[in-house]
Amino acid sequence: MTSAGSETDLVSSGQIIKNRWRIIKKIGGGGFGEIYEAQEENSRERVALKLESTKQSKQVLKMEVAVLRKLQDKEHFCKFFGCGRTEKYNYIAMSIQVFIHFLVIRLF
Repeated sequence: MTSAGSETDLVSSGQIIKNRWRIIKKIGGGGFGEIYEAQEENSRERVALKLESTKQSKQVLKMEVAVLRKLQDKEHFCKFFGCGRTEKYNYIAMSIQVFIHFLVIRLF
């Protein structure tokens, strides 16, 4: 994982994505993308924003979006806030508390 704001990061702290999500800080990353803590501009709700480069050969966020949408009425799954794309990356916004809990379980 690179440090927040490094030249290899897809976005930087303070940047606003699609006039909706303000990047707070990078919280993770790996082979399939980067994860940031972000804040929705209107509601101020904190979210996990997962990004993958459009240059990446294997695109996985499209499948994650499909799965999250199907699981929205189920217990113990992230809340789906939205998704989209720019020329540089694809992204998905989801609830951050469940996402961080999921990361902790996978790490230990």
